[in-house]
Amino acid sequence: LPLLLLLLLLWPVLPSEGGAVTISSPPGSHGHCQAIRIALRRVASTGLTFFSDGTPTGAANNGDRAEQRLLCQQAFANASRELAHLQQSGVDFKDVCLPDRPGGKIAAQMSHELFMLLIQPKSYVRELLAREEEVGEALAFKGLLDVERATWSQMLHSGWPVFPLLALLEFELRMKTDESLTLQRLYATDEAENCSEEQENFHQVSVLYAGEGRTMRLMDVLDFLREALQADPAELGSPRRLLTMLYGDAEDPDRCLGSLAVAFAAAADAVQCHWHRPRSQMTREFASAVVDRAQRMAQAAFGAWGARFLLESRWPLFTYLARLEPPFPALPDYNREGVAAPPPLAVVSWSSREAELGGLNWAARFADEVFGGLPGVSLREDVECADIYVFRSKLPINFGGVLLFVDGERSPDDAGYQELLAGYPASMVIGPMSPGGLAVHFPVPYASTSFASRLESAPAALALPYRARAANEAAAGVGERRFAAYLAYRCWEHRERFYYELDRQARASGVGSVDALSRCGNNSVSEDQRRPARYSKTYLDDAAELFSGYRFAMVFENRLSPRYVTEKIVNAFLGGAVPIYWGSPYVLRLFNPRAFIHVNAFTDFEAAARYVVQVAQDPQAYEAYLSEAPLRNTSDARWHFSWHRQSLSPSDTATLRDGLASIALEKHRAGLGGQLQAVERRLWDYMPLFQGLN
Repeated sequence: LPLLLLLLLLWPVLPSEGGAVTISSPPGSHGHCQAIRIALRRVASTGLTFFSDGTPTGAANNGDRAEQRLLCQQAFANASRELAHLQQSGVDFKDVCLPDRPGGKIAAQMSHELFMLLIQPKSYVRELLAREEEVGEALAFKGLLDVERATWSQMLHSGWPVFPLLALLEFELRMKTDESLTLQRLYATDEAENCSEEQENFHQVSVLYAGEGRTMRLMDVLDFLREALQADPAELGSPRRLLTMLYGDAEDPDRCLGSLAVAFAAAADAVQCHWHRPRSQMTREFASAVVDRAQRMAQAAFGAWGARFLLESRWPLFTYLARLEPPFPALPDYNREGVAAPPPLAVVSWSSREAELGGLNWAARFADEVFGGLPGVSLREDVECADIYVFRSKLPINFGGVLLFVDGERSPDDAGYQELLAGYPASMVIGPMSPGGLAVHFPVPYASTSFASRLESAPAALALPYRARAANEAAAGVGERRFAAYLAYRCWEHRERFYYELDRQARASGVGSVDALSRCGNNSVSEDQRRPARYSKTYLDDAAELFSGYRFAMVFENRLSPRYVTEKIVNAFLGGAVPIYWGSPYVLRLFNPRAFIHVNAFTDFEAAARYVVQVAQDPQAYEAYLSEAPLRNTSDARWHFSWHRQSLSPSDTATLRDGLASIALEKHRAGLGGQLQAVERRLWDYMPLFQGLN
């Protein structure tokens, strides 16, 4: 208590968002205990964020460390204030905040006492850990490992942050300023554990995944457990290996049981999504059973060594357990009589990391355009056990639903997904090239799907001439624009050659010069005119805005490839610059040939450049290009953009949006009926094996 009061004196009172001081619930009330639980969870989450190398989605932790440290201090101050408020009123935490639910009492007590350790000097805590019997009783470590007293799944479902606080204590006690905990664990060895080469390899993999914040692939964990647990060889390749996973004994009970504890904890991390989206009560119970299996292995591995060894182990056990976040309060048991199950929903998801390059998440916008508002469909970010997953660069790790790949390049092979999508029956590809095999292909270039990465415009804009869209353009009009712009990320030879040829002829004729606005070309313009970075939050909107200062825009594709028409020509159209285009002839199926200059139609680059200069010198010819609608007035052209709600619908066929949604949902329903084989067998495919088991 004196230390808590001292913390209150040293740390400022924290205002809420509205600026008012946060007031606790009455001491001893259920609301006050809930406030303490929330405050302790905040302590754990801010502390682990500060120490972690990676985020929960697997991205590098590049946050402001000073800001993260401040958030930690504020979280500690808030938790201290809540506990001090309780104790000042003469109410003991143990008397009012220890629930009677199984596991809840130990979880609440341990969370409270772990926080008390975290606010003590590290030297004192290390001395306390050295007295193993004393700290074992104080922190109820026997209860932590004793399945008979409380299971880990019960502790997790209690809502008290036992494992995040334990993981934070590991960081606090072992973290060196010049070396991360991941590196300390990675190179640590312990001959007494008697680990095999395979188990040592698993140690390194599990440590790296834990340090980077990534979830391990469930099938890899199952393969490791298959070799480490006793099982009938005839069942190893069948679904019954999950029964072995839950009930099989260790092949060698005297060798490296810490690896098994971590393997089960990593498996729980891989399947914890099913706590939030259970296909049945059994799927939910399976996730909890895997956690309890980790507890039994930890009891066998560390039970005889005491608290100090458990916290100083080289195995990232608490790191994986700290990631587990079952819903609190728990979802109802739909198997109980009188409890109505909610109507089935098809969950569409995507990774938050699809936005990591710039900040605007194209996948979220694409999913909303195609599936938003459909009955029986829910859109949620970062749900690995979703039914339909939209992706381009961030493939879900443990997934068995419908994959919807939206290509931003030439083919899935460019992104490394050719083999996966071709061999996966529940895959759909929206892009120029088909991966072949079992995938359903929608031949739609990135010129269309790039609108998912635009905030300032929609496909409907392409149905109007630029002059109609820019009726309110400044009176100075075209005369204020410079001659031509060249904006490219890769300086391919054909681009550079045409750039220099056009610039030479333009200067010689007196119409101006070609401004290089990026890394390619002669970089003759000022830094203010150039686009210094390829990836901003709205890079494509930025490119269109840059082109709005020019009469022409040089937009050359990377290569010639079937249907390979990218965002470049669209950037020029939206910016009101006449596109000077080189690329696939498929462009003529999408765009009006009278609205752009098609370099491929000329005999050579010199002739094409000469024509551009002639148009620049002829106001009537130039105006003719701006008076044409960019999008071809055909049902086929409209179909390519009709995944977006703000587009013109095709006249003689269903929209692309309807086609995508109907096929994705059809494949989803087929998978539920067992007609489709997924990349990873869905967890609920195994559930009939557990019928009748105690």
